[in-house]
Amino acid sequence: MDDSLKKFVAVVEAGTFTRAAETLHISQPALSVAMSKLAKKYGVVLFESTGRSGVQLTPAGEYMYNAGLEQRRIEHNLQSQLTSIGGEKVPLRIGLIDSVAALLTTTDEPLKTLESRAQLSLYVENSTALRQAVRRSELDVAIIVADDAQDDKLEVAAVASDNLFMVCSPSEVEQFEVAIVQGIPVAFLSYVPESMTFTVIERSLRPSGIKVNPIVYSTSPDSMLAMASRGRGVAILPEILVKRGLESGVLVRVNVQGKPYAVRRRLHVVTLKGRKLPPRLVGLALAMREQLKTYTVG
Repeated sequence: MDDSLKKFVAVVEAGTFTRAAETLHISQPALSVAMSKLAKKYGVVLFESTGRSGVQLTPAGEYMYNAGLEQRRIEHNLQSQLTSIGGEKVPLRIGLIDSVAALLTTTDEPLKTLESRAQLSLYVENSTALRQAVRRSELDVAIIVADDAQDDKLEVAAVASDNLFMVCSPSEVEQFEVAIVQGIPVAFLSYVPESMTFTVIERSLRPSGIKVNPIVYSTSPDSMLAMASRGRGVAILPEILVKRGLESGVLVRVNVQGKPYAVRRRLHVVTLKGRKLPPRLVGLALAMREQLKTYTVG
């Protein structure tokens, strides 16, 4: 990709010239000069505003950004195909939400198979961050919690679903179940509001009549799990993460209307539109998808 176009895309995706300059490891004045030259080269205005609220693109800027994304996609595909033809291991960057990472690492086989075919990098983050990373071509594929947002830059395919259980320590379960019946808010260990899992849980709780009082907002399910085990509140967490605690008796499931409360969460595979995997990884990707479905559909 042309260097100035690469810098322009970096500005758009960073949101400000300052953050883009840090990412590119150049000075902000140098970046501003590069953007002025790019605009002058094509005789257009690229930015409507570059204030503290972030950059705002003109229609020409939007077109330039889309062209930059297309150029980046083409270059990535070319590099992947050439690497594959040369017989080298193909770089493969996969993003996973925490529970899917836990699922795939319960056995060595999936990762061993991937590592035999690809130069594998795994990144564990929340769904919002993973989705953005795929859009910026920082990841080749990500497995995320489904949402209803439309994005013409991404291919989104349903792959599976998993269960999240409402859990707490055995010493707290009776008082929590009574509070739920009486409509009293229970101490709740919550995902951060920016998380898609937070949205899934909130949509489930709203019609159930369960009232919660968030005492912690966390990006770490492991931290919420530890707090719930110590009697610090109720948490709704993926089955794979609470299974051991339930089996050992450190955790118990909370009953609502006589049944353990559970939330169904849909999982999607996300890739950039037009992104091509090398031929020898296509079959592997499909096999991994089927394996994930086996692990997560409960």
